[in-house]
Amino acid sequence: MIRITDPHLHLFNLVAGEYGWLQPNSAPYWPDKSKLLRNFGESDLLLSDGLSLSGYTHIEAGFNNSKSWLEVDWIESQATLPTKTVGCVDLCVSPDQFNQQLSELSKRTSLVGVRHIFDDQIDTILSNPNTQPNLRSLEQADLMFELQFDVAHVDHVEQVLNLFKQFPTLAVVLNHQGFGSSALPDAEREHWLAGLERLSGLANLKVKCSGFEMLDRSFSASTVKQTVELVVSIFGESRVMVASNFPLISLSMSYSDYWSMVVRMLQEASLPIEKLVDLNARETYRF
Repeated sequence: MIRITDPHLHLFNLVAGEYGWLQPNSAPYWPDKSKLLRNFGESDLLLSDGLSLSGYTHIEAGFNNSKSWLEVDWIESQATLPTKTVGCVDLCVSPDQFNQQLSELSKRTSLVGVRHIFDDQIDTILSNPNTQPNLRSLEQADLMFELQFDVAHVDHVEQVLNLFKQFPTLAVVLNHQGFGSSALPDAEREHWLAGLERLSGLANLKVKCSGFEMLDRSFSASTVKQTVELVVSIFGESRVMVASNFPLISLSMSYSDYWSMVVRMLQEASLPIEKLVDLNARETYRF
């Protein structure tokens, strides 16, 4: 039996939560986004014979961005498996407001970290005078930071490096391998790999491989294999995790099919399956 600890997934409760990004008039404007506009719970996390889900990390999904602890409360209330959570914060608010958010979130026993998606807001976040003191508070609280941005942008990589070098004990996890894959056009792929090489110099940073469906709905198994191989070659086998990004992965394939494919590809690549799909996630997210 191969154990899976999924370090990046989302569950939805459309009755209690807001999920503004899921609404038709909000970005992202995917033609198939309506498939995600329903409830998703732990019972949807089905795996094939031979695989067992031993735990998961729930990443904030826009349930209530100003009161992210409400999402954590719901996740904890429905969880039957070992579960860790990552809440939503705004790095740009005043330090007093930020510390109030952290204080409330930290009352939840499953909480291990927070996320503020950089993506399109990256310039605003990096230039805001509150970002540094708020990250310092996060470091002092011994909570993790989920880092999400496009690593193919060289200037942004350097700015991110300069920022996080100031927080050597802050655990950082790069989401979705920085939105790159082996299937990118040559020039973009080289920029992405160069960005990963630079980020690998942050000893406190790890990487989650996931989100392939956001790059290409019809991504291939070989793309997953080659991408994980590339990331492991840069970061080493102890700083890399494979995740699902459920339920977004369902825009391409079922949860069960995805994990079966991942295990098969890791076997073909002779990569350490147990570390990449279970042990690294358990260590990183403090299961």
